[in-house]
Amino acid sequence: MLYLHEARALMRLAGPIVLSQLGAVGMNTMDTIMVGPLGAEALAAAGLAAALHMAVLMICTGTLLGMAPLVSQSFGAGDRIECRRVLVGGIWLGVLLAVPVVWMNFEGERLALALGQEPGVAVLGGGYMWALAWGVLPVVLFFVCRQFIEGLGLTRAPMVMTFIGLGVNYLGNRALIYGIDGWVPAMGVVGSGWATTIVRWAMLGAMIVYLVRHPNLHPFRGVRWRPDMERLRRIAVIGWPAGVQLGLEISLFSFAAVMMGWFGPLELGTHQVTINIASTTFMVALGVSLAGSIRVGHQVGARNAAGVRRATVLTYALTLGFMALCALLFLLAPEFLIGLYTRDPEVIRLGSTLLLIAAVFQLSDGAQVAGACVLRGAADTRIPMLLAAFGYWGIGIPSAYFLGFHSPLGPVGIWVGLCIALAIVALLLLWRVRRVLWRSV
Repeated sequence: MLYLHEARALMRLAGPIVLSQLGAVGMNTMDTIMVGPLGAEALAAAGLAAALHMAVLMICTGTLLGMAPLVSQSFGAGDRIECRRVLVGGIWLGVLLAVPVVWMNFEGERLALALGQEPGVAVLGGGYMWALAWGVLPVVLFFVCRQFIEGLGLTRAPMVMTFIGLGVNYLGNRALIYGIDGWVPAMGVVGSGWATTIVRWAMLGAMIVYLVRHPNLHPFRGVRWRPDMERLRRIAVIGWPAGVQLGLEISLFSFAAVMMGWFGPLELGTHQVTINIASTTFMVALGVSLAGSIRVGHQVGARNAAGVRRATVLTYALTLGFMALCALLFLLAPEFLIGLYTRDPEVIRLGSTLLLIAAVFQLSDGAQVAGACVLRGAADTRIPMLLAAFGYWGIGIPSAYFLGFHSPLGPVGIWVGLCIALAIVALLLLWRVRRVLWRSV
């Protein structure tokens, strides 16, 4: 009965978070599908640009994850003023962190060329990243506000805003990628970037209206706008290991995209399609694991060792159960899934092979995110960050490079390297979970 009660509590938390995550990745999926008819080079450019953009953006937003525990703890203590001070501190920190992300996107074409990409892909990808640069600030500030309201236990509003944004993104893509006769010129790949930027500003506007008009929030009442360095430091100290760990994983896949680009636009475009499918399933695992992080945090705060173990076991079980079903789908219908994105026979052929590799790492990907999140719930972030650095960059990148360029596997070898990295990190984090959550509560 205790496990059943815990499972219900976990799923109540997980539902809105999972839907928010799916809505967010749905925008990237929609971009990929709608760019697909433009050809392999356009698909490759969008994939490369999105990979480089997200690698740096995730470090930025991951660092802001330090807001939620501070807000939730202050809310639990009945200190609404401190909740608002954390929000203001998060806004200042978010603006500071957004600056290097914007700069990197403005230099997208040069960065792509420096990473050895073909000139045509670099030009298209650079234009896409230039458009995305103008949407960095709103997406970061939206994330700051989301951390604030989710820390207060309000999880449905971001979910609703994300799905409204998904609809706006579809309309923007239709208008800006392919144009509207006599009204809007066709912009191709770059149009997708501008559509994303427009959506991000619209979502930030909706979030501000929600915060200001909500009868119980009063987000800026009784607080000063002058930067409080101590509060910024507290957010950063809690958040930066999580941000770096998230960035390490995202950058693993981003650098894999760079290496796929060394083979050519076909391989890079195929990688983009396949990684988008894998990312969709991962977002469900991430949502369940984030809910598990909250449940573990509650039980740690209550000094309930048995409750910590129940929350941990169920987080792993639900995450791995879902990922096992996804792996089965990947094994049974790879060509159908790739065919949803493109009709190019070469992309479908290579993508089907890559999706079989993705089926293998579904379980390890689910296990590593479950482990990382339950440890974060216990405020254990520094050692998991170091374990992730070792697994992803100490083992994963060298393995992917060697198997991709010094073995007969070719592009498939890069994905085998990803598989190895995720498996190693999953095992290391499981060891850490056993050490911290079974012995130290």
